[in-house]
Amino acid sequence: MNKRLLLVFITVFIGLFFIMLWIYGHLLFDRLLSYVPQEYMWVIESEVFSLLFLILTALYITLLCYQIYQKKLSKVFFYVSMTLYFPLLIFLLFFKSIGVQGYSFNPLAFIVDILDGQAFEVFANIIFFIPLGIILSLFKVSSKKAALFSVLFIVVVESSQYIFELGFFDVADIITNLLGITIGYVSFKKIKL
Repeated sequence: MNKRLLLVFITVFIGLFFIMLWIYGHLLFDRLLSYVPQEYMWVIESEVFSLLFLILTALYITLLCYQIYQKKLSKVFFYVSMTLYFPLLIFLLFFKSIGVQGYSFNPLAFIVDILDGQAFEVFANIIFFIPLGIILSLFKVSSKKAALFSVLFIVVVESSQYIFELGFFDVADIITNLLGITIGYVSFKKIKL
């Protein structure tokens, strides 16, 4: 790696660190506290955890940007990412709203959410499904099969949330989740694993 490219990625890391600092302070911290049991609250509230979280997140995104720039994703990076991603996704889909049941068939409810100041949830629904699209793209799944799998997967997840009282069956969530998968699928078409 030449010096100029190294300087660019150091700048990206520093920029991402400060962006993550703002996101963590204004959007994530309170939500993290709502998911953590009371006896472990001290971990989330500690400055060491916050600093470590910010550094690791900025480093992870910087490494991802570098690999996208190289158009080659390291297998180790990929498998470590998926090892972290899937447990987090399972938790967010099935364990954060235990005992909650409901439904919404309004496909444009996410627009109302954004206008009502709930944009974080909408963008989180998109962002958390981008890796699924990346996986489908990296494993060269055809666009038809990827679309069919994505729709079936998300409808099964949303239905399960309703049936087992783990959240809401929400058509707007289906749309935003599909948007995330599509972004991941299209964005990584030219990246090799």
